[in-house]
Amino acid sequence: MTRIVRLADKRVRIEDDSFTVVAEAGAELPAAGDIIVPTADWLGRADEVKARTGRTGVWIGPAEDPGALAGHLDGAALIAIQFPKFNDGRGYSIASLLRRRYGWTGELRAIGDVLRDQLYYMARAGFDVFAVREDRDAEVAATGLGDFSFAYQDSSDDRAPVLRNRAAAVREAKIVRAERALTAIAAKHPDAAFATSLSAEDMVVTDFIARLKLPIHIFTLDTGRLHEETLGMIAETKTRYGIDIEVMHPVAEAVEAHVAAHGAHAFYESLALRKECCGIRKVEPLNRELGGRSAWLTGQRREQGATRVHLPEEEHDEVRNMTKYNPLADWSWDDVLAYAARFDVPLNPLHARGYPSIGCEPCTRAVRAGEDPRAGRWWWEQSDSKECGLHESAATSLESATA
Repeated sequence: MTRIVRLADKRVRIEDDSFTVVAEAGAELPAAGDIIVPTADWLGRADEVKARTGRTGVWIGPAEDPGALAGHLDGAALIAIQFPKFNDGRGYSIASLLRRRYGWTGELRAIGDVLRDQLYYMARAGFDVFAVREDRDAEVAATGLGDFSFAYQDSSDDRAPVLRNRAAAVREAKIVRAERALTAIAAKHPDAAFATSLSAEDMVVTDFIARLKLPIHIFTLDTGRLHEETLGMIAETKTRYGIDIEVMHPVAEAVEAHVAAHGAHAFYESLALRKECCGIRKVEPLNRELGGRSAWLTGQRREQGATRVHLPEEEHDEVRNMTKYNPLADWSWDDVLAYAARFDVPLNPLHARGYPSIGCEPCTRAVRAGEDPRAGRWWWEQSDSKECGLHESAATSLESATA
């Protein structure tokens, strides 16, 4: 039996393959068992194929148009791409098109003349399963995934001279990793929600969700004091992606009571009053939206400031007892801008005016050259206090409450 190399959850597994490849279109199909049929059979014999007992995948040859499968993949267990010989590179392009243009997020398998030396670049193209040639050892082939620290070839969407390819390859790897992470999150948490501040980072995450057609709910918090430019990004997102962002508002009575008791700009007077304002305008609406969900996502990055240098990509939100994901945790600001340029992501105009981090209008200013990216947030406070409460741990929340 053929053995396969599978990439899943950042781990490599070797498994026995349960699927039999039906090599010729029009061949008799077994009534039961897991099979992979040619594209022509999947499209032309749909009733017969789907009447079988067992899982059915579809394979596509190197000369076929992957667009023929678009909109016809309901019920497909996987897509396999045929490599007829080692030096035929058309399968890489087909894989990239299926992932990026046609939005296939399921298993993508390489079959045929698949050798160890191909696995690293196949993985970059979007493959996550490799049916290694039967005369080769799958355990040995799997070691090929770790042969390279970076890729010499650049992506077809971002061509650059070889001397510049190290940075481009690292950036490409981050994109692929984020795509896989977000796809896995959506599969694991059907109720996951993404809290967007409509900043550049969050627009990148929104682009991933839209481009991959992931069923992740997107919402934002309108505190009542956002910049007009920020509010304008809600309509901009709708225009660009056709996505309706749910807008959460604070409880009006709570806002009015706070302003009546402390004044409209009490946040300048003390850390406690500032956090109370943030709690009413941001934290309470966030908690209301996340109630009952199992996971939420953010656009936070480690580079953003002193409070986020140890930010994990996945963590347990102790305050809300749910899983929290930060898929861009290891991205740099340059990574964010490069992605935005490559995928034509709309950005808040304030970024171009010196606002790398954007919050409420009275609490945000532009930063000077060389300043910390979050220096413009609550600029009158110490750098270690510059969080609004959305991302505090249980220990931090306790310290704030007892301070």
